[in-house]
Amino acid sequence: MRRQPSSGTPYAALCLAALAILLPGCTSYDAPRLLEPAATAAPSNTGNTAWTLALQQSIPTFRRGGGYATSRTATLNLCRSAGRWNAAQHAPDLRPHEATPSYCSSATYLLLLQSLKNWDRGNPSPRISPHAWQHLVPRENQHDGEHPWGWANANGPGLAVLIHELGAGYSFENWSHARPGDWMKIFWTDKLGKREHGHLTLLVKDGGDTVTFWSSNTPGGYGLKTIPKNRIRRVIFTRITRPENFDRAPRIGYNPWLASLLKKDVRIEEVRKRSGIRR
Repeated sequence: MRRQPSSGTPYAALCLAALAILLPGCTSYDAPRLLEPAATAAPSNTGNTAWTLALQQSIPTFRRGGGYATSRTATLNLCRSAGRWNAAQHAPDLRPHEATPSYCSSATYLLLLQSLKNWDRGNPSPRISPHAWQHLVPRENQHDGEHPWGWANANGPGLAVLIHELGAGYSFENWSHARPGDWMKIFWTDKLGKREHGHLTLLVKDGGDTVTFWSSNTPGGYGLKTIPKNRIRRVIFTRITRPENFDRAPRIGYNPWLASLLKKDVRIEEVRKRSGIRR
């Protein structure tokens, strides 16, 4: 396991380093410089550029570290950090620094919510309704397969299935198509479902033989991590292209298939079908 950066490294510097990797040539929160690399990285409309900017602005709102734990305390702190309502903004009052300890899906889902909030705040008028936000925020005692958070937190391709059902983006498996800012579900073995060993992350840099990602990582919690690619058995990338479609969150109810992944393994063919994975 790669050693975490020393505690003497300012977290703001690490965040800026991540931004510089995600958007080459960027060393500060200067909007024009942020937008140029995003516009040239791939065919991208204005909405995609705005989403990339919102995502990059969200990473520094998280503290470095905070501890890693897949515990009820971690889930409760996630729910409480996202459970306050800001009436003036018509959106939740997210407080990522309070969501500690954390685990990979709690970290990436809270990053998703923070990015959605930043993106929506940049629109002339809100695209995500208060009703949709009420469905998006995680709730205490919400089980796998129940509502958006329960989908994203499920085993297997939970986040990919959520994004596919919302029509908010698409998923794929080809490393050559991946780019910084894609969500990345890592599988350490061939098992998918009950016996899987996985890690939900945000891709920061494909280094050829290595990959750098952001998530809540063992043992320290929030931060960057670089590992050899040969440790990864399988990966599913998810790219958000239509953030406005998160307004469809109220239609996301109970998904018995995702819930069943706590009790059974499934084949990759079924995962691809349920996730709408592009081949």
